[in-house]
Amino acid sequence: MITTEDRPPADFDKSRGLATGFTIAACGNAVAAAASATVLYGLAVAVSTLGEILVFAVTAAVVADLAPAHLRGRHNGLIGMAWGTGFLIAPIAGTRLLVIGSTTLWLSCAALSLVAALCQLSLAPALRRRAAG
Repeated sequence: MITTEDRPPADFDKSRGLATGFTIAACGNAVAAAASATVLYGLAVAVSTLGEILVFAVTAAVVADLAPAHLRGRHNGLIGMAWGTGFLIAPIAGTRLLVIGSTTLWLSCAALSLVAALCQLSLAPALRRRAAG
């Protein structure tokens, strides 16, 4: 359960935080696409992980802001199920792309991360209105 101590400060723009996290993850995926040495793969993992941590943390805060207090647990369960579904589908889709080539896989991941960042920015006004009201 999300407590007030776990949530970002009220003046933190969660939509920009999510877009930033997705963009950082995209950068990590782009590094993986170009990597040819162990140190570069390590850098790709580190950068992607930072982006993913930001996305996961801020997503939980957005769900807590938008869900009615008595339904926060249910909403958090649904967002967890959505992430779980993605984790189920990703290896299937990823291995199909890997057959084409690792560069295709990682650039596809980077592109999808950037699309997610742009979608989040387009949703930002509606999320701010909903969280304020």
